[in-house]
Amino acid sequence: MKYLSFLIILFSINSFSITCTDDEIDLNPGDVISADMVKDIFDRISGVSSGMTPEELDGTWMCTSFNRIVGTLNGYSANSDGIGSSMSQDITFTKQSDDTFIVTYQNNLGQNSVSTPPGNICKGKLIDGALFTIGSAETGDCYNGGLYGMKKLSKQCFVWEVTNSFPLASATSCQKKSPAPLAPTNLTATLSGSSVSLSWTAGDSNTASYTVKAKTSNTGTYNDVITDNNDTSFTDTLSSGTKWYRVYGVNDNGISTGSNVVSVSR
Repeated sequence: MKYLSFLIILFSINSFSITCTDDEIDLNPGDVISADMVKDIFDRISGVSSGMTPEELDGTWMCTSFNRIVGTLNGYSANSDGIGSSMSQDITFTKQSDDTFIVTYQNNLGQNSVSTPPGNICKGKLIDGALFTIGSAETGDCYNGGLYGMKKLSKQCFVWEVTNSFPLASATSCQKKSPAPLAPTNLTATLSGSSVSLSWTAGDSNTASYTVKAKTSNTGTYNDVITDNNDTSFTDTLSSGTKWYRVYGVNDNGISTGSNVVSVSR
């Protein structure tokens, strides 16, 4: 049974079509619902309600802008259903030391009926996680100055209500181009003598390696058992007592949320 995927589905309905793949909280019959698992659930809910963080926003995103006007300028193409037009491009948010951003993208995000030069390099700032303001051009051109809503769907997806007109004419959905891995799932543990055999399922193909963590009390702190493990299995030892295990996917872009938690006792 997996929880919290409903958050992504709900926001998809309230915005416009966006495919947003992100970690689910993986719970299966017999799993341990430990304090850290409960914290993950509340962190996920709190993260969506409180908005983006500068660290989450930093990086390159694959974005699609929808405009309610059927215009074909600035990279837009009319939608096949006859409703509005769309345009896809990469947008890079480069975090500065003062938590402002240099925002780089090719085509005007909110305007498709008046031609503007390509190649936008803007300076902006995240405000309270749910708003983003673009002040002026850092270098070259910037045609999307203003204060805009930024709705976080997950740590890897958001909707940015950038427009050049009132009322709202356009919005841009973005998904992280080089994301951290999704969490491993279906972690199981089998005890034979003092040998603990762990196995799990990869969260996605973006995973480069795995870190196995364990703790020896339910309220204790996880410590690394092994890092840079390239297999979806690992064998540990347990001489006595109880161990709680959790597995994390790793790549150059970060570390995933943890897998489900299992425990073994001897």
